[in-house]
Amino acid sequence: MTTWNDKYEGVWERLLLSLPGQAVDTLTAVSWIQGPHYFVDLRQPHWLRGAVQAACLGELQMEEARALACQQGFAGTFELSGAIATWVRSIDFQPPGDLGDRGCLEAEGELLIEHGVDADYIEYWQRAASEGDCRSVGARYTSVEDGCPVILVRHGSRFGYARARTRPVAPNADLADMLKDADIASARALLDCEIALGQVTSEGWRIDRSTLPWREGRLLMRPDADIRSGRLGVADIDARGQIFTRSLELVECHGAWDAGYHGAFPPPAAQVAKAAKAEPFRAVPVVDIAALGGPDPVAERAVVEQLRQAAADVGFLHITGHGIAPAVIDRVQHAAKRFFDQPTDTKLESYIGRSRNHRGYVPEGEEVLSGTMRDRKEAFDLALDLPAERVPADHPMLGPNQWPDLAGFREDVMGYYAAAFAVGQKLLRGFAMALGQPADSLDALVTEPPSQLRLLHYPFQPGIADAPGIGAHTDYECFTLLLATGPGLEVMNEAGDWIDAPPVPGGLVVNIGDMLEFWSNGAFVATSHRVRKVPEERYSFPLFFALDYHVALQPLGAASDAEAISSGEHLYAQTIQTFRYLQERAAKGDVGLPENARKLSSFGQAARHREAAE
Repeated sequence: MTTWNDKYEGVWERLLLSLPGQAVDTLTAVSWIQGPHYFVDLRQPHWLRGAVQAACLGELQMEEARALACQQGFAGTFELSGAIATWVRSIDFQPPGDLGDRGCLEAEGELLIEHGVDADYIEYWQRAASEGDCRSVGARYTSVEDGCPVILVRHGSRFGYARARTRPVAPNADLADMLKDADIASARALLDCEIALGQVTSEGWRIDRSTLPWREGRLLMRPDADIRSGRLGVADIDARGQIFTRSLELVECHGAWDAGYHGAFPPPAAQVAKAAKAEPFRAVPVVDIAALGGPDPVAERAVVEQLRQAAADVGFLHITGHGIAPAVIDRVQHAAKRFFDQPTDTKLESYIGRSRNHRGYVPEGEEVLSGTMRDRKEAFDLALDLPAERVPADHPMLGPNQWPDLAGFREDVMGYYAAAFAVGQKLLRGFAMALGQPADSLDALVTEPPSQLRLLHYPFQPGIADAPGIGAHTDYECFTLLLATGPGLEVMNEAGDWIDAPPVPGGLVVNIGDMLEFWSNGAFVATSHRVRKVPEERYSFPLFFALDYHVALQPLGAASDAEAISSGEHLYAQTIQTFRYLQERAAKGDVGLPENARKLSSFGQAARHREAAE
């Protein structure tokens, strides 16, 4: 048995879990931080954020306790035997089981594919980009106060912390079932186990996510914390909400202990580039978002200011530093080519008109965005892969995806979906801050959104008359993240001129959508754009980042009785007006436009020019 291999050190984010015959899980936020010998792993449903209002264990109510029982977290040692990895748990938020975690690992750059050994599953993991400093340490401690085992792992500026509960639990039990018959005091004791992830900042070790949500945002240690006489002090909160210092006695340490902060020195505010507003703009700005959500508040504020300027002045931007692994991008591009290279009859087996929730193949001419001219493109549309029993049978935008019979297609496509969605979550917080709002203003409104990913293929057709790949339009959701393989995208400036926006190497295009223009009360602009006749075969992969379907959104600063827009109904209304199969259903009376549905192109510069002409 090989006990260690440092090539797996780092912070890993799970992109998907794929089980035969089941929907692909991309809704659970899963992070695994691996240091020398030891690891910490935290798994939380997206909806869990905001579900608990208690400020300490003593305030926890039974409904909140049941919500917390849905999460998982564990820590222990990592062992290797050839390509077979075993994660041996010694601390577990859930009751321990007999079956160990074993997977056959297949590495492709910063993408790690895990095939289950004891169970039939596939997990895609992506390693987060490391800062310049990648020092690692993994250590096991004992809490002096109560004898609880503790594991602490650090890699670069990221850390994981795990503390076991004092109350023993029976192996192979189910935590949720244990809570059904427990009183509130017993429930609190069962949940008193912390698995936390965070960042080492200039202020100290900050907890970002925890199985005990009232710990989030708090400091675990000072920036100068050190092991003295074999002991380390960490901050904790007792059941009454009082902060105390928990003393940890070192048992074993792998790697050199160093509590200090080693991030890049934040640039002075005066050095932050501020592009002057162009009237009208002639180019799309480029913003490196690597510092967004990172440990440097000054660097993060610089990114937020650049996002604000781009969203307000242009409505479009290129982003770099997004962190999506090249292997994830390569795989989705290859998957798209495999699908679109099939015969038309084969592709039509997953025709979108066979779906009840708008998923599947979109042949050329099915979608009409501008006037009556056919778009020169074909597409495959998908979104969150939710089990059919989880949503109403007649829901127009949520439910399972319709998958073609191509081995590995759904995993490679959903791997990119999950990676791009995570970037979208980070951007949503950045845009909120850019509008002067708390970073988490919209987090609770993004739990099961109809955020759609489209695989788009623009075939090169020499000799045909000039025709649009996609006609002029705005996007209906909050914003779009676009990966494209070639030029063709044009955006409209304030003068009504079309400006080329060719891809930036290693970057994504981001554009403001209708909902963000509406929520910002017009401070951000949903820029009209189109794809012209392409000079070469082109693929693109837009992820349309949306809020939950039933969110009723009001403009910032508006009166409480101001008009609201239903996020999902706006999306569905625009979709009905642009897809032929839905127009046919509407003509038969099978579907109808939601009440107060807006016309196409009700936002963006095209709408402004039309209103000015009227």
